Amino acid sequence: MQLHALGIDYRHSRDFALERPEGSGDNLLVIFKTAAQVRINDTFITVNPDSAIIYSKTCPQYYCAYGNEFVNHWIHFDIEEDESFFRRIQLPFNTIVRVSDIAAVENLMLQLNLEHVSDGVNKGECTDLLLRLILAKLGGEEKENSHHNSAHYDALRALRAEIYRNPTACRSIAEFAAMVSLSPSHFQALYKSEFGISCYEDVLTARLNMAKYYLKNTLLPVNRIAELCGYENDVHFIRQFKSRTGITAGEYRRKHKAN
Repeated sequence: MQLHALGIDYRHSRDFALERPEGSGDNLLVIFKTAAQVRINDTFITVNPDSAIIYSKTCPQYYCAYGNEFVNHWIHFDIEEDESFFRRIQLPFNTIVRVSDIAAVENLMLQLNLEHVSDGVNKGECTDLLLRLILAKLGGEEKENSHHNSAHYDALRALRAEIYRNPTACRSIAEFAAMVSLSPSHFQALYKSEFGISCYEDVLTARLNMAKYYLKNTLLPVNRIAELCGYENDVHFIRQFKSRTGITAGEYRRKHKAN
């Protein structure tokens, strides 16, 4: 992918409007940070903040402010391959999509901007990868949103990410529930409904994944690994590891070392 230009937090007055009847000649990603009106196929659509659209090269472009201020991010780019990448990530052209993880996308855009103005030897490769990552974060939003209608989904997803990032933090179901402002029973029901697994099982899986990493890649003793993974004692860890993997921690380490 080739980056032509990008803008972050561009601000305009309430009378702002952009119109390109024949498109921009390249692909254009627009992320609306404020409410806006967009014309698609001669129909005006009012879009909410944190929505986005990717215009194909020749698609007519028209969008304007819908309020006291207009703020947006944008990226002009070209892709040298066919459109199979967009099909794989389920990102349609010329269609409004919701940006559920706007903070992550904006962080990637900041990194892309830094790379764009750098003179590093791998500038092209880094730019390509960051562009693809931004687009992949936007892909599949409509499908995802149709399956996750809970008003608490974003908070639950952030909590799940934290569990896998830091499974050593010992919290009860009540504490997890309080973090997303739910009762324990409602929290457990919503969590399993959204992810197909209980929060308790997710915590155990995250801890065992961390334990497997330490067993494969370090010479730390088992009791130290148990401590690092949040277990109160190594006896509990040893029993749980074998019950869930079918082999002991020592056998798992030897098997990996043998390979």
